[in-house]
Amino acid sequence: MYVKYFYISLHKSEAIHLSDNSAGIVIIRDPEVAKLFADETRRRILHVLRHREMSATDLAKALDKNHSSIQHHLAILRSAGLIELTREEKVRNMVQPYYRATARSFLISYSLTEALTKDDGFTSWRADTLQRMFDGLETFGIKVPEEMRGRVRELMDTCYERERRALEEVVEQQNDPAKLDKHVQKSLIQLMTNIKLSHDREYTAAMEELHRFIGL
Repeated sequence: MYVKYFYISLHKSEAIHLSDNSAGIVIIRDPEVAKLFADETRRRILHVLRHREMSATDLAKALDKNHSSIQHHLAILRSAGLIELTREEKVRNMVQPYYRATARSFLISYSLTEALTKDDGFTSWRADTLQRMFDGLETFGIKVPEEMRGRVRELMDTCYERERRALEEVVEQQNDPAKLDKHVQKSLIQLMTNIKLSHDREYTAAMEELHRFIGL
């Protein structure tokens, strides 16, 4: 699993790849590119194209969306360097392009957090994700009392942000990830991220307080 750093300008429609492997982690450092993830349809397209290549027609059927709408989103994602053209196939005298995601995992840099708080779409998406995580606690048999819910959400948000920062730092630390089997590398990244977090005072304090609220 290679790492690919993207410094992307949507206006220039170009990306600079510091390392080149479409199966790795992409760290998004441009706030304009990060904002693209706030759209549910684009997230669904990326999710599908991370696993297999598809045409606009295939995606429209799979996602139950209008074909022209899918083409519009594909153009935006390709311009941002998040997807790439893999091949073209002639179908009934028409050329049908196929696409895939440029990586199996996209990581929005923690350094963009402050800049993205000014974007309503991204803020709403982030808040919705956090709320769904909070609601998901019930699947573990955890019911948070009404008076504690606000604080628990704050602590979950802190933990998520610190984990994201630690993960990015670990990914950046790799020198030659191609030498490792992707499954071994995934386990190593998780282990090293956990080690880094164990020395993060803000994270450990939030985790300890969260433990007092929800147990486990």
